[in-house]
Amino acid sequence: MSRQHATSALARHGAAAVLRAVGDAVAAQERHQPMKNLLSPRLVSSMLAAHSLVGLLLAALIYLLCLSGTLLVIGQEIERWENPQAPRLEQASADAMIRALQAGITQAQEAGTHDYVVVTTPADGSPNLSLRWVDYQAGSEQLLQVSPTGEVLGPRHTGFSHFLEHLHFYLHLPATPGLTLVGLIGVLMLMVILSGVLAHPRIFRDAFRFRRGGNPRLEQADLHNRLSVWALPFHLTVTLTGAILGLTTLVLGALSYAAFDGDTQRARAVFVGPQVAHNEAAAPLPALQPILQDIQQRYPDAQVARLAIREFGTAGQSVQIDIAHPAELALTDRHIYNGAGEHLSSRNAFDGPFGAQAIAALAPLHFGRFGQPWLAPLVKLSYLLLGAALCLITTSGVRIWLLRRSDSGRAAPGWQRQWDAVLWGQPLIYALLAILTLLRPEAPTLPAWLLLTASSLLIAAVPVRADTSNRLWRVALSSSLPVLVATHLAVHGWPKDPIALLINAALMLCAMLLVLRLRRSAAPSTRSSSPRRQHP
Repeated sequence: MSRQHATSALARHGAAAVLRAVGDAVAAQERHQPMKNLLSPRLVSSMLAAHSLVGLLLAALIYLLCLSGTLLVIGQEIERWENPQAPRLEQASADAMIRALQAGITQAQEAGTHDYVVVTTPADGSPNLSLRWVDYQAGSEQLLQVSPTGEVLGPRHTGFSHFLEHLHFYLHLPATPGLTLVGLIGVLMLMVILSGVLAHPRIFRDAFRFRRGGNPRLEQADLHNRLSVWALPFHLTVTLTGAILGLTTLVLGALSYAAFDGDTQRARAVFVGPQVAHNEAAAPLPALQPILQDIQQRYPDAQVARLAIREFGTAGQSVQIDIAHPAELALTDRHIYNGAGEHLSSRNAFDGPFGAQAIAALAPLHFGRFGQPWLAPLVKLSYLLLGAALCLITTSGVRIWLLRRSDSGRAAPGWQRQWDAVLWGQPLIYALLAILTLLRPEAPTLPAWLLLTASSLLIAAVPVRADTSNRLWRVALSSSLPVLVATHLAVHGWPKDPIALLINAALMLCAMLLVLRLRRSAAPSTRSSSPRRQHP
């Protein structure tokens, strides 16, 4: 499925949906019938109750997934920030890929494993050449930086970006249950979004209504509703694709029974490509140059994004080539060759049936990794801003609930402090973890995150004024960002990669905006001690 065709289809369906909505609104007004009467009061009330209940119960988990997912939009850039002195190149040669793969095979064999070695090239999205080998039985891996000519230079550090990936994909749980839980949360998020739309019949009519300077609860409600409406296509896209990706195990089981008579291996091949039968008998390594020439002849306009080999040195070895094409929506298409260099099959992500192309499109649509080279940075920036909006929607929903309790004389300062520990504490903890991984690249990030998160919740249990607690969290966050930038410069020096400079500048800008926000919010807090004037 090409990007042009996908964009055209989305535009047609999107335009049709907008025209239908406008037509319904005009027809209702012509009948002098308010839009809210199109939905029964009982349905609206039920939707509002469901929206509030699920949203509040899962607010912290939703916020964690939204925040980590927003950062993972620039996950490749964060990895470049962690390795700012890595040599950059535009395209890797076949000789460099083969030399790097052979070096990885040698290292893996010396470590006593023949499981998996992969070389990643700039076509995968990061202008570096890197090498990774994995020992699945020992549960260990090595990630190495490679020169443009294929020589191993040393370790490639991904401590912080790896932490974010495992948090967003698995919530740092074991792979299958963690991925399934994230998928279920995605389903519930989708329900929250749809119930929110149905619970507010005037939500589209009031799409540009924004009340400022009055009741804080109404301000938060308008912020919540406006961001929900303006970015509704984005919210639906990321939650739906995230739910499907998270529930891959369940989808795989259903697919195997629906389409392959219960054969899970054939169903699995739809997602990961065909596999060579396991065979431990010794065999010579395959000739890689003819394989690379064959894939180039099949797809002359594509580039090799990853070159990998599994169970190398055995009769069950296979060569895996992931190719990237700028005109395709899918990130890559995977081709499998056996040890004799024979092409077996592919995932058909580029030119297969619609179902295979749709599955391959889930990840780029979820993370905003698509578009021609000139468009891709704008897509990432849009996803970054829209992801931040989704974080704001989550926190404003909790804020509305807290303000409603305060307005009814049932203020909950304890819950306010706990929520601030999540809202401001998690970005602060991320900054501290990034500092830790800069100073100690191999530091265990999960225990550190658990310890810091537990500490933040314990600190929030201290009975101080909620507005004081809120301010202290923001002061701590605004102070940590310059420290993070200073640590990065102290460890790596002036970076060669301009992306690292851009991220450092963005961190300093965020710190400045937080300080300005603190100074602005300090004025009303000195004039009035009423909790109705507090701002998040």
